[in-house]
Amino acid sequence: MALFSRRRFKLSRLSAWFRTLLARWGYGWGYHLKLGDVHRLGDTKVRVPLDAGPIEITLGSGRKKLHLYQETQLNHKGETLSLKSFIVVDPFTNPGHIDGFLRLTPKNWLSLGKADAVQQALFRYPETVADQHLALVHGGDAIVFRNLSEADTGIGAAFREMRWVPENRFRRLREIFGGPIDLLPNDQALRLLEDVNRLLRQEEGRPVDDRGLPGGLLIVPDTLTPIVLADMHARLDNLLTVLSQNAFLDALEEGSAALIILGDAVHSEVDGQLDEMASSMLMMDFIFRLKRRFPAHVFYLRGNHDSFSENMVKSGVQQGRCWANALTERRGDVYRQAMDTFYQLLPYVVVAADFVACHAAPPMGKVTREMLVQLHRHPQLQNELITNRSRRPERPHGYGRRDVKRFRRSLDLDKNLPFIVGHTPIDSENTFWLNVDGMEQHHVLYSAKPEQVGLFTRVGGVMIPLVYPVDSLQAIINRLTD
Repeated sequence: MALFSRRRFKLSRLSAWFRTLLARWGYGWGYHLKLGDVHRLGDTKVRVPLDAGPIEITLGSGRKKLHLYQETQLNHKGETLSLKSFIVVDPFTNPGHIDGFLRLTPKNWLSLGKADAVQQALFRYPETVADQHLALVHGGDAIVFRNLSEADTGIGAAFREMRWVPENRFRRLREIFGGPIDLLPNDQALRLLEDVNRLLRQEEGRPVDDRGLPGGLLIVPDTLTPIVLADMHARLDNLLTVLSQNAFLDALEEGSAALIILGDAVHSEVDGQLDEMASSMLMMDFIFRLKRRFPAHVFYLRGNHDSFSENMVKSGVQQGRCWANALTERRGDVYRQAMDTFYQLLPYVVVAADFVACHAAPPMGKVTREMLVQLHRHPQLQNELITNRSRRPERPHGYGRRDVKRFRRSLDLDKNLPFIVGHTPIDSENTFWLNVDGMEQHHVLYSAKPEQVGLFTRVGGVMIPLVYPVDSLQAIINRLTD
């Protein structure tokens, strides 16, 4: 299943019904194929075992080659584990540039072809590739290939090596933090936070309000490739995984990308750990290190958990109060006050050429750019941006399609510009949800899943969602020697 395909079809389990349905579509199971030299696909479907190794897919008279790899994950010992999912990549993209991939999960399917605008942005298909060229079905124990086009199609063993994550990225992350990734000593933590607050008072891309401070609106230059995360909730490995994947860290270091976090990096959402705050401190220590290292390329928007409010309650736990108490007890009242200053200095809305985003929701009334700049005058608007949720039968006063449209229109944005929020995970299985409730180009992102982390970025001029398995990188990085 392509992560970004609207032609999604979820199948709960491999069953006779599933087999019958696929056969009706013409996919069937095909015959077994032992990979070797390129096998030309005609009308016959072929079935390749999952353990056959990397597969090279040839589309359109050999003019486009893609690779299908089994996805992997690193455990805390640094061992590579093979997962059940597969990814489709272009092996010839520049490893120094941010790129993307398609993901195929068990008992799902995807269709390769240039009719899909996202695939065209990812793979730059030539004209010899058909609109609907090749179907791939993950049957649970094998991949079924079926040619959908009269154009030439082939599969064979991929002999080009997969691009592994280099260890030097782990070392660079360790160097950015200044050593093993553990809670900083109190004096270092305070100096770091005070440095970040000084940076925020003159943060780039923030029109100044009538107090002489950066206002609630952040404008990201078109020249920067966005890397958008939301709601990591103290899962540091999720952030480390993103920075070790693709060319995200490379792009930050060369100044061609912007890491944008849509709030709520703190407060664990794990049952039984809702009042545990050490992981939140460590997460913010690392984000502050990033901000000081890349001040014009790392941005943090305010979320509802970025607060000491007693109203910040999760399952009966007053996480806002727990957060304030933990910071005071561990790092002192001066540090807690500095963190409160950090919250007061944060932007609430980010606008870029590719997207518009905030933590939770569009306003349910008319808003202007000037109002967002002067957001300190509009506490109700602040509250809506970080706490409201989409309309449901149980919350009839939530926002809806008209509010999303009005928000774009009020800011003079294109009506099809992607609008990204966090705050409201729709189900327990996924990490993002596209076109929520039928609202075109309105997406929800939640980056705190324990096994996978989601983000949005730009590839080929298109904003796309990507998901990566979460690696146990804190333990791996901390075992490295300086």
